[in-house]
Amino acid sequence: MKKSHTPKTLHLLIKANWLVDSITNLGGGYLIHLIYELSEIDPEVLKDIKNQSCGEGVLGVIIQLRPENNRPVAAVEVFKISDQDHGYRFELRILEVVPYLRKTLIDCDSKYYCHYSENPA
Repeated sequence: MKKSHTPKTLHLLIKANWLVDSITNLGGGYLIHLIYELSEIDPEVLKDIKNQSCGEGVLGVIIQLRPENNRPVAAVEVFKISDQDHGYRFELRILEVVPYLRKTLIDCDSKYYCHYSENPA
């Protein structure tokens, strides 16, 4: 595992319940991917992807968007970020899944599905 390029934690928001089930059933150690369109990625993250300061080794949290409150689903480490036609594909290594995560609720004030949090994972 490479040392993270940034002290910030990447927040990767998802909506689908089936995706939450798939991630939690896989558990730690497995590789997954999430794809975000350019409009869903915070400009600061896009800038860091382009200058290669956001990539392998960056830590993140997959968060389920819910009407009542957002719930962390998994702690992850970025394995690779690939350019797609209209966005980026994030290859992720699952580190931990619920119910083993320390945090049970996370506030996400960003309008982007892929953004940074200043707080460590």
